[in-house]
Amino acid sequence: MNNNNVFRSIFIFYFIIPSFLTVILSGQAPKDDTCIAINPTQDSIIALSNRIAVLYGADAQVVEKFVQAAIDIELETGITAIVVIAIAIHESSFKSALFINAGNPFGIKASSDWKGATYTKQDDGAASKFRVYPSPEAAVRDFGLFINSRIWYIDALTCEKANYLCVVDGLKKTDTELGYSSNPLWDEAIIDIITKVGLQHLVTYQYCEPR
Repeated sequence: MNNNNVFRSIFIFYFIIPSFLTVILSGQAPKDDTCIAINPTQDSIIALSNRIAVLYGADAQVVEKFVQAAIDIELETGITAIVVIAIAIHESSFKSALFINAGNPFGIKASSDWKGATYTKQDDGAASKFRVYPSPEAAVRDFGLFINSRIWYIDALTCEKANYLCVVDGLKKTDTELGYSSNPLWDEAIIDIITKVGLQHLVTYQYCEPR
C-alpha cells in the first residue's frame, strides 16, 4: 500500500466514520422518520377518568372514552389532550343536555359550513343549532378542525404541545382576537379545572424511529 492509500485510510477511519456515527447517535431524525405517540398507561387513563366522573357526577366509562380519544388524536389535532379534556369538562361536565343528546361536549354550534346532523336548543334566549357527533373520536377530531380553521387561534397552535398554559392563553378572548368564550375569566376557569383534576400530569410524548 502506497503512502497516499495509507493516508486516505487513516482519514476515513479517524474523521469520516466518527462523524457519521455522531449524526446517528445524536438522534437527528431523517425526513422519512416514523413518529408514534407514547401515551399514558391504561391504568392512569382509567384512574383519571374515574376522578373526573366523581368530581363532576358523570359516567366513568363515558368519560374514559373521551379521555382516550383526546389522547389518541392529540398528534393529529396538534392540541394537547390536557386542554381538550378541560374544555369538555368546562362546557359539559360530560352530562349536559347537549352532550347527552348530541354527543357534543365542546358547545360548538352548527355554523353555515357544517354539513352534519344538528341539535337545536335554547342558547342566550334563542333557539340555536349545535353540531351532533356520533362518537367521542368524531367530537375530538372536529374540535381540532374547528381550532385549526380559525386564524385567531394561531397563537395556541404554535405552543409547545405540553405547555397547556400557553395553549389556554392562545384560546382566550383578547381586545383584538375572538376567543373560545366571551367570558373574560374563561382562561382562569380552564386552568382551575386542569389543576383540580390533575390534568397537568397527563403528558404524552412523541418518539421518532428512523426507517
